[in-house]
Amino acid sequence: MTINDFWNEFDDQGRYRQSEGALDVVFATRGGGRFPGKFHFDKGLCVKAGMAVGGDWARDDGSPLHGVKFLLSFADNLHGLAIDQGRVAPLDNPELRSTKRDFLSNFRVARNLFVHPLVESDSSHINTGAIASTLSRSAIWLTPKSVAGFVASDFAELGLERQNELLAAVQSFLMVAREVAPDRPATEEQVGNASVAFLKILEILSPYLAQPEEATAVEKALRKVEFPTWVVNWDYELGSDADGLRTVWVRVFADGEVIPKNALGPASSELTNRVRQAFGEAGINRWPYVRLVTAREYKAG
Repeated sequence: MTINDFWNEFDDQGRYRQSEGALDVVFATRGGGRFPGKFHFDKGLCVKAGMAVGGDWARDDGSPLHGVKFLLSFADNLHGLAIDQGRVAPLDNPELRSTKRDFLSNFRVARNLFVHPLVESDSSHINTGAIASTLSRSAIWLTPKSVAGFVASDFAELGLERQNELLAAVQSFLMVAREVAPDRPATEEQVGNASVAFLKILEILSPYLAQPEEATAVEKALRKVEFPTWVVNWDYELGSDADGLRTVWVRVFADGEVIPKNALGPASSELTNRVRQAFGEAGINRWPYVRLVTAREYKAG
């Protein structure tokens, strides 16, 4: 669907022409996330926005949404819109190009995905083959989107020598990432080669990736969650919802070869309960929203 196709569904007042029903959309983030979902309408007004796997935006009394803004992905570009008393209206969009901030946001997610599944042990009883297999399945950071938006000249403050080191590391990472198909795990050799380049990027960019103390506490709590075996990785972001409630957006990446996509919805509710329990035990006063997506979908963008 293009943006023009989308707006043809609405009249000049932002009302849904078909009055009742649902309209397929793809919610987007500036960091590269894509989440298929729907807008739901009653009497031409939007009463709910929901992702196929994850949370919904809706009022308890079923009244029209108000004061909510979304970034959507279309065949031609990203576009912003707002919902005002159930009516859908376009937002003035600044040029949606990659920036230094966007690149660092993409790489910050990749950094989280890189460190979460790491396993360390000096026990002779550990199955090293199983660990290698787990790391290969969980290496969804090994995708070109991890360094999307990188421009070496954005980091002039590093000095020419360090800039060149960063550029070389990004190029080395991309050489491997472009070889990895979204629908299959990376090989051990690919993971190893990409890790060398990734760690170099991480070393250079570490001053840009400092985490607040609260984020560290959230990550520590999430590490204690007993995720099912079909979960290959996870990520999180501190934020707030439409009502200003302090939240943690948790993305859980599933192995689509193990759990069917139609089972992700019910699984999301169970995982949300586990995360809430972990937050309660850790004294974290933020409400968790859990989104489930397959690893393949994430890698393919």
